[in-house]
Amino acid sequence: MLRRPQSIEIQPLRPYEDRLLAALSFFRFQRQHSVQANHCLSLYLRQSKQRIFDEISFYASPLGLSPEALLELIYQDPHGAEQKIREQFDLPPDLALGVADPLDDINRLDC
Repeated sequence: MLRRPQSIEIQPLRPYEDRLLAALSFFRFQRQHSVQANHCLSLYLRQSKQRIFDEISFYASPLGLSPEALLELIYQDPHGAEQKIREQFDLPPDLALGVADPLDDINRLDC
């Protein structure tokens, strides 16, 4: 059985990005901020598809999976996908699979 998409919550935007979203919402049929934010995220993901699939493909091949199969495994069972990748690449448990998000450090700043 396929998992249904879940609602997500995001942290408030920084003041500059919030103003940009407000302007974009204003000029796009007076959309609500949340609707425009959803459109922006969807567009970003679609534009990033190749970069995302390059990373998925890197891990899928040694696992004997197609990129689409690994994508679905990550979506349906992220812990199982991580375990398979860690075992295949002999990665220690404390090593992060992904790249650290530089925005995490920026969001911790008090500015």
